[in-house]
Amino acid sequence: MNIPKRHHWWPQLNSGSWCNAEGKINVLNRDGTMFLGQPQGLGVVGHLYSKELENGGKDTGIETWFAHEVDGPFSEVLKKLSDESSIKRQPFRGDPKKAIVVKQVGYRAPKHFEYIQLSPADREKIAKYVAALLVRNPNYLSKLERFHMLSSSPKNSALDNMKYLYEIYLDRIMRADLILIRRDAENEFLFSDGGIVAREPWLSNGGIPFDIHYPMTPDLALQVLPALRQEFPHMIPVCRAANQGVSTHNRIILQHANRQVFGRGPIPIGFVMKNWGRAAPQHIGFRYVNGELETKVDWSRHFH
Repeated sequence: MNIPKRHHWWPQLNSGSWCNAEGKINVLNRDGTMFLGQPQGLGVVGHLYSKELENGGKDTGIETWFAHEVDGPFSEVLKKLSDESSIKRQPFRGDPKKAIVVKQVGYRAPKHFEYIQLSPADREKIAKYVAALLVRNPNYLSKLERFHMLSSSPKNSALDNMKYLYEIYLDRIMRADLILIRRDAENEFLFSDGGIVAREPWLSNGGIPFDIHYPMTPDLALQVLPALRQEFPHMIPVCRAANQGVSTHNRIILQHANRQVFGRGPIPIGFVMKNWGRAAPQHIGFRYVNGELETKVDWSRHFH
């Protein structure tokens, strides 16, 4: 049996969306050194998802499942989300006071409501991919192995638990609202070996379990907002981020970076090194009031 020996815990490194014109990815190390990496050599760990068999062999069923059921289908919907022509527009008259706040937190104040229609299949493909990214990180698997260290096979038990937790995340994400953030700025979205981030909102008493930030490409990021009632079940609203907005999202990623940060264009070394491992801003909070989602900005939570 042909056993894959290199498993991508972040498969989009191989998709080309993060590559520069030469087909390489900028990589910044924790010590401040930088190099251009080949995508097929980054974000890989040997036999990461392979179960140990009694005869000493490897069961690669989980890796095959990721490739066929998660990664492949998601690549199709990512093309749709990346295509500017997929965006539809409706006239929109916003509150001038809210428009000021929108600009202050780093987004463009729109004159139209922009969105991309999502079929149930599209939504499921996105949800499966995001749920898988949450659990397939080597650091996450290491935590699960430590939890199962007293079992006869900690690695196998951890992988079984990983799929169980994947189903829980998938259920939550399928019932969440999705927001697509397009950069309208010089700054690009960055990614790190810390993976994507699920955060407990600072106003969680309203029933919101977590929100997720996921930079899909240097130009696009996805925000997952759990909802008591989906506001956008058949679409994904589009927001356009200015430099400040992109930087805020990058700080979320940098808070959990371990050894490497990835980018398509030149990585802003000063900004990254300053914010590596540093608590990210949490000035935007969510809660439900009488069944309605309320967004609040608290500038005292924006750490400089």
